[in-house]
Amino acid sequence: SDQIQAFDLTQEPASVLERYGESEFGRGCLLARRLVAAGVPAVQVSLGNWDSHIDNFGTHERLGANLDVGLAALIDDLIDQGLWDQTLVVCATEFGRSPAINPADGRDHHPNGFSVALAGARIRGGTVVGETDPHGNQGPTAPVRVPDLMATILAGLGLSPTNEVYTPEGRPIAATDHGKPIKRVLQA
Repeated sequence: SDQIQAFDLTQEPASVLERYGESEFGRGCLLARRLVAAGVPAVQVSLGNWDSHIDNFGTHERLGANLDVGLAALIDDLIDQGLWDQTLVVCATEFGRSPAINPADGRDHHPNGFSVALAGARIRGGTVVGETDPHGNQGPTAPVRVPDLMATILAGLGLSPTNEVYTPEGRPIAATDHGKPIKRVLQA
């Protein structure tokens, strides 16, 4: 298929490769842009190992630099190539990090608050929902339940969060667990 050509990153000019950076994540973001341009409906790029129980600052400095370069280049290219309004970018983690530094110079799990960034597609830019206290100790104001986040992602893609699909055995599986889209995050 024509989509297989998207995997050939040598077709990109050196300036584009440089803009995305040398990291595996940066190359993954470039590949994601090429796959979206080729019509692939869903792409995941992962930047793992943020579980910084030890050496939080060194870990986050390295990973943050890769995230900043790759994600910024992806967003710029999606806008420049006219793909921004049809592409939903989700930058998320699976867990928050404690505000306090532990004895191993790391940060531990913190379920009371973590961030997710949504952009593109039908997402209203600049909208912030919830916040923790200044020290990050308390749970967030206006917390978002995971089913509501998933419903918002689906709505941002123009899909109904109330849809069900059926297994080959006829078992219904809900798109979300009674999630409701966060209306103020979505463009009208």
